[in-house]
Amino acid sequence: MSNSKNKNALASASDLRRRAEKLLETREPDSVFSQGEGEVLRLLHELQVHQIELEMQNAELLQARDEMEIALEKYTDLYEFAPIAYFTLDHTGAIRAANFTAASLLGIERPRLLGRHFHQFVIKEQRQQFVDFFGEIFASQNKKSYEVMLTTESNSPLYVHLEGVVLGAGQECRVAFVDITASKQAEETLRLSEERHRILAETMLQGVVHQDASGKIIAMNPAAEHILGKNREQLSGDVSALEEHHAIRENRDPFPDLEHPSLVALRTGLPVRGVIMGIFNPKLNDYRWISIDAVPVFSPGEIRPVEVFAIFEDVTEREYYKRGLEEMVAKRTVDFVAAKEEAEARKQIAETSLLEIKKLKDLLEAERAYLQDEIKLEYNHENILGKSDGLKQVLSKIEQISRSNTTVLILGETGTGKELVARALHGSSLRKNRALIKVNCATLPANLIESELFGHEKGAFTGSQAKHLGRFEVADGGTLFLDEIGELPLELQAKLLRIIQDGEFERLGSSHTIKVDTRILAATNRNLVEEVRNGKFREDLWYRLNIFPITVPPLRERPDDIPLLVDFYVKKIAKRMGKAIEIIPKGIMNALQDYHWPGNVRELENVLERAVINSSGPKLRLADELKKPVKKLGASQKSLQTVEKEHILQILEQTKWKISGKNSAAEILGLDRSTLRARMRKLNIVK
Repeated sequence: MSNSKNKNALASASDLRRRAEKLLETREPDSVFSQGEGEVLRLLHELQVHQIELEMQNAELLQARDEMEIALEKYTDLYEFAPIAYFTLDHTGAIRAANFTAASLLGIERPRLLGRHFHQFVIKEQRQQFVDFFGEIFASQNKKSYEVMLTTESNSPLYVHLEGVVLGAGQECRVAFVDITASKQAEETLRLSEERHRILAETMLQGVVHQDASGKIIAMNPAAEHILGKNREQLSGDVSALEEHHAIRENRDPFPDLEHPSLVALRTGLPVRGVIMGIFNPKLNDYRWISIDAVPVFSPGEIRPVEVFAIFEDVTEREYYKRGLEEMVAKRTVDFVAAKEEAEARKQIAETSLLEIKKLKDLLEAERAYLQDEIKLEYNHENILGKSDGLKQVLSKIEQISRSNTTVLILGETGTGKELVARALHGSSLRKNRALIKVNCATLPANLIESELFGHEKGAFTGSQAKHLGRFEVADGGTLFLDEIGELPLELQAKLLRIIQDGEFERLGSSHTIKVDTRILAATNRNLVEEVRNGKFREDLWYRLNIFPITVPPLRERPDDIPLLVDFYVKKIAKRMGKAIEIIPKGIMNALQDYHWPGNVRELENVLERAVINSSGPKLRLADELKKPVKKLGASQKSLQTVEKEHILQILEQTKWKISGKNSAAEILGLDRSTLRARMRKLNIVK
């Protein structure tokens, strides 16, 4: 349309020019402007209008040129980056042009691609076929398709679907191809899979019959032919074979009259398993028992089965053996009833004798239990060593409460053996065959305690990739030992109180209430009464925990137990180190009994381990200088916390404030690193 307007405008302008020139020729030069001024002005006006119109048409032409350039650029992009590879070849097969996709698929830069013959990329085995195909394109002048295997510049295989068509005057052709390597590999994988399944079906001992939606037999394996006594040609397309389960074996009970499992699977759409049925095998001329499984097959989107597979095996011998066993069991049952009656008579005689034996047994059991209690109270209970009155009182309390489900609070200084008391309580309880789960409330970070105790659901917080069962859930039916209960954050104490009261809790990230049957044992070296007074421990939780407290006396109050402990630990440590320590000098024993042991039994064990290491002969030699506590620092003048703080400070100064590791304060004091740090925070010990 813009071209048409251009021509009209040019014609109008030429006509105006001719009219103006003619007018000027017929008039006198002087009178042109005087006599025809109006006409000249009109002509000038028209010329100006046409000039503006020409400028506008010129602008439209420029805009049309820009749009054509943009369209050409888009077409170029589409051509270059299309998912299809494009080549322009001359009649010799030389590459004259190629898009970016073509160069990328062949793994070669485009400048190096141009000028090369396309057949160089075809594998040798198919190269002549491709040359013939290429000739047919030019000969027929029609579009041709072909699948061929190429090799890239890096010698990688590239299977493509190729189409070629002659361009223009017939001197060049356009070749386009798409990469079908993945689909070919998938086809090969499918072919191999089908071949493996075919071999499996052909070689398996169970019979396999493939049937369509109406029950007609499509195919079967050799095992099925053998079991059924017919070949696949006889049964192909047949349904009657499924109705032969009505057969009756001569002189035998009839086989069960059942609907064939394949028909049941097709009717219900559900698999049928382990159905025992009877068939007649014409090759064996005999009736056989078979066990059948039927599995329906569905097409995508279908709700009714389109096929069914029946898998079966001959179980005739097994069924006969089963019948024989049933007859044998019936005969044995008769014999058993007679034997039972005879045994009943003998039982009456034996019961009289057993009554006397039971009386003697009960008497011996009572005596044995009494002696065991005496031994436990005198020497040990579940690895608790000692014979002091204070320890006997602890063991007596363990015996009193162990077989109940009552919550127990174990009190005592660090290293006195509170965990051993908890294990003894569990080992003597009715829950001893279930787990004792331990949680140290002081060693777990504050942000993980709730998750460890109560568990969490997947995604309950950042980093929770899976559901996690809490310690209370793991300890269901058993015992949960909460060590360092005084370190439990105040906000979690309410949850713990609810579990103690109701046995209920919720995992983090869940509203589902979980009910557990868990016995709770708690231990602390803190003064919980003082903690309640200071608002750091809930009073109601304190009352719930303090139902049956057991206080473990410190080692300094049990000097009579030290010889037993020293003998036990020296033998244990020496055996581990391959040494024989047979003599413990009286002076060393006295020094051990006189020492105040702020770290209690744990500190004693560490001191003895260093002593065994330090001993080169059969006589024990101490490696530590055990100083007696200065009298002015006695309990009558200083509190236990003050003594403990000063002792820890002394050891820290001695180790140059090394808290953990070899020869550290934690090792000398016999404490865990986390426990020592907790005590330092409690006692306000800073460097």
